[in-house]
Amino acid sequence: MSVTAVARRYAEALADVAGERNEVEQIESEVRVFTEMMAASRELYDVFASPALSHREKSRVLESIIERARPGMMTANLLRTMLKHYRLHYLDVVHEQFRREINRRRGVVPAEVTTAGPVASADREILARRLEEMTGKRVEIEFRTDPSLVGGAVARIGSVVYDGSIRTQLQTVRQKLKQEQ
Repeated sequence: MSVTAVARRYAEALADVAGERNEVEQIESEVRVFTEMMAASRELYDVFASPALSHREKSRVLESIIERARPGMMTANLLRTMLKHYRLHYLDVVHEQFRREINRRRGVVPAEVTTAGPVASADREILARRLEEMTGKRVEIEFRTDPSLVGGAVARIGSVVYDGSIRTQLQTVRQKLKQEQ
């Protein structure tokens, strides 16, 4: 079974319980903190990924971190369960799958919008509303810049790409001119 498939199972179970207890934001925040902690410390990641260290040694490290960070019971139980099943070093994948699952349940779709330059906040709101009208769902947009687009924007929602960039329009015109020759 792939890491993503395993992570999805943890994420779905966590989303079920977090939703029932109305602790989604708290748990997402706590899991993000632990994910960032492991990403920032290669040594910590290696402790949990290493087959050379015993479960007992890993458990001591985790309990020390839990004692200092004081996460809620759900987050602490998730971390302990993942450690027990030798999967704690996959916490980043579980966190990403958890965020996706929560968004799916809330009817939120992630979108990536790339523009040639920075986008004013008023234009961001207009673009968000337009994408929400197109998808029928609430859209959570991550903006990026790519000066090679020249102008316009490229929006990616899942596997669908809406390309309104000047670069693509120029390429289309170029191809038409070549065909007419």
